[in-house]
Amino acid sequence: MVEGLGRDYGGSVALASLDLSIRPGTAVALIGRNGSGKTTALTMMAGRLEPTRGKVVIGGVDVHTRGGSEAVRSLVSFVPDAPALYPDLTVIDHLDLVGMAHGVDDLDDKIDGLLERFGLEDKDDLLPRELSRGMRQKAQLSCALLRPFGVLMLDEPVGGLDPGSRNALRDLLVEAKDEGAVVIFSTHYFAFAEDLADRVLVLSDGEVAVDGSYREVVASGKVKELGLE
Repeated sequence: MVEGLGRDYGGSVALASLDLSIRPGTAVALIGRNGSGKTTALTMMAGRLEPTRGKVVIGGVDVHTRGGSEAVRSLVSFVPDAPALYPDLTVIDHLDLVGMAHGVDDLDDKIDGLLERFGLEDKDDLLPRELSRGMRQKAQLSCALLRPFGVLMLDEPVGGLDPGSRNALRDLLVEAKDEGAVVIFSTHYFAFAEDLADRVLVLSDGEVAVDGSYREVVASGKVKELGLE
C-alpha cells in the first residue's frame, strides 16, 4: 500500500502525492517522460529513498520505519535504472552469488534457464566491462528474477534491450505475476505495458495525470500528448 507518497528537493516537487493499493498477482506500470517522477516513486517504494511525506507498507511493514527497510528487502527484488554489477565478478559469478545468498533451490537449472531466455549462454564468463549496455541490463534482470520475491520493482527495465529480449522480459514478468507476485515497473515505452500491466499510471511533472487500464489510458489521449507511444 502506498499512501500520499511524495518527495521534494529543495523548493522543487519531484513527486506530489501517489496512492496505490495493489493485489497479489497484479502488474502496475508507471509511464512518463524522464523527470516525471517515476524513478523517485520506485526508489521510495523500494525503501531506498526517504519520502518527504506519505508512507509505503509492504507485507504489513512500513518500509521507512526503523528496521522496516531491512525487513522488506527479503520481500522486494529491485532493479535500478542503471545496471549495478560488481566489476570483478563475471555474469555467472553474480548469479551464483545471488542464488546462494537467497537459498535458491535447483540453482543451476534456474540459472541456465535465465541465461537461455536472455541469450546470455555464451556471455556467462564475461566481466561487466566486457558486456554491452544491453547485456549488462540482462545480467542485472537475471539476478533480480533468480531470487525469491513477493514484489518485483523495475526502473526502466527495457532500456538497452533488443526487441527479442524485451519480449523475453515481458514473458518472465507475466509468469511472475501468474505466480502471485506484485510487479511494478516504470518505462517511457508505453507499448511494453500492453498485455502486462493491469493498471497504468501516467506521470507528468510529478503528478498522476491518468490512472486506469491500458485501454483507458490510450483512450485518454495523454500518452500521445506526451509523446510516449
